[in-house]
Amino acid sequence: MLIPSNVDHLVIAAPVLAECVEQCHANLGVLPIAGGVHPGLGTANALLGLTTAGAHRVYLELIGPDPEQDPDLAAARLAGITEPTVQRWAICPDDFDSAVATAAKSQDPIVDLGEVYDMSRRIPEGELLEWRLTRRTPLALGGIQPFLIDWKSSPHPSEQAMPAVELEAFWATSPDADETRSILDVLAARIETEAGVSESLHATLKGPGGSWTI
Repeated sequence: MLIPSNVDHLVIAAPVLAECVEQCHANLGVLPIAGGVHPGLGTANALLGLTTAGAHRVYLELIGPDPEQDPDLAAARLAGITEPTVQRWAICPDDFDSAVATAAKSQDPIVDLGEVYDMSRRIPEGELLEWRLTRRTPLALGGIQPFLIDWKSSPHPSEQAMPAVELEAFWATSPDADETRSILDVLAARIETEAGVSESLHATLKGPGGSWTI
């Protein structure tokens, strides 16, 4: 499997987070832990550890609407999500600022990371996690282009005690696979990319209870 060593996490978006957690449990035989909420964004998450070949500190984020927040807030982040979907993924470069600058200078291909945002969420134990990331709307390449993340001084989410599953396969489909590969190369984020009718991400996860391809 072709996967970059700087992969940080995969995001599976779902219309109902609790149902996605149960589906994960049923398919993989492990129960994700509660992650926390994203104040002002309308979403909450659940987490699983993720084992891969050649990458460290990787996790899986299940994200869906937070029933305690205004549903309109989540609607923008989860537009078009009608079932669990590999919506996007993150890489954690060694030098966040340098990676952002390199992308901004790229002309062939052009790489649009959007803007850098400061983010935070409080975990169930009460600790506040703070980080920064790149974000653009709509998602670049339908989510195939990863966003960049920098956890600053916060502990990495994968350091929490949680069950883990194996990332057995991770790939993308794109109508212009060559251009997509070129953009991923600028970010040192090459994954398997196949020709397809639409831009989308896919993953096969393997746990003690079975496999789940999304």
